Amino acid sequence: MTFKMSFKKRFLFTLLMCIGMASSMSWVKMATNQGINGPMWHVFWLALGPTIVFAFIFNFFVVAGFNQLLVKWQTKGMTNQEAIGIKAGTIRGWTMLLMMSFTMSTRALLINGTLFHLTLGQFILGYFGTLTMAYFIRDVIVLPLVRKMLFRA
Repeated sequence: MTFKMSFKKRFLFTLLMCIGMASSMSWVKMATNQGINGPMWHVFWLALGPTIVFAFIFNFFVVAGFNQLLVKWQTKGMTNQEAIGIKAGTIRGWTMLLMMSFTMSTRALLINGTLFHLTLGQFILGYFGTLTMAYFIRDVIVLPLVRKMLFRA
């Protein structure tokens, strides 16, 4: 059975997912690179607001539009609403994960001034490390919490 979200719930879902993913991914990356110390916490708190705002705007206006196009294209000719809903959910989840992890990790490298100092191999390996971590954090921590907050019975 599929579940359609109202605009208000989708907006809140996107906002909560961006807050959860941006804060957890930023913290893990900073703690891994710098260690857990005072300067790391200082940079984390300074960067958190702009990171969440960027993630939300990019997700809500760019990724969502791209998702709609992909879902429309991939479900063309399908008539079973339940199958369409399942396929659409899968497409949305993977598109969001792939696009957001790529954009956010590239943005962080650009802001840190390290993007242009990486070889293509280093960039690709770094991205797949980020993607793997984002997949784990999303599915194990953030998504269950957001679902629990929004869809409790």
